[in-house]
Amino acid sequence: MSDKSKGWVLVAVQFILLFIIVISSAYEFKLVNRALMPFVHYIGVTLILIGTALFMLILINFGQYMTPNPVPRVSSVLKTSGVYKFIRHPMYFTVLIIMLGVVMYFQAFYSLAWLAILFLFFIIKSSIEEGFLLNKFPEYSSYRASTKRIIPFLY
Repeated sequence: MSDKSKGWVLVAVQFILLFIIVISSAYEFKLVNRALMPFVHYIGVTLILIGTALFMLILINFGQYMTPNPVPRVSSVLKTSGVYKFIRHPMYFTVLIIMLGVVMYFQAFYSLAWLAILFLFFIIKSSIEEGFLLNKFPEYSSYRASTKRIIPFLY
């Protein structure tokens, strides 16, 4: 199996996890009889909106080089400015914010376990992606040493 094919398998797993988080959150909301907390609901909506706005800004900033496949395109360039100055994988961060918003919107606290699994998956996927980036861009090593991976200023 080629690297590109393996990359698309990772993309498929990622979208399956996203689907599971949304569906499990909705079902948990429907099936678990708990008192609703409007404040938590509004925080969820806010996180979804902020995450979506950040996602769109990053997508516009990176442009035609963006792909969900962790294997970089032949014509890709190493981006280290803008949001990439603070975080190496900002798309993963925004997806985590959006999914946290979904869980909070539905107040589906058991579904936080799926969010933790998604975070672990992003660690694995980003490690694989960084292997490809190191092969393509020798300067990626110094960039990686000075920039956080998924969560700005933390990890």
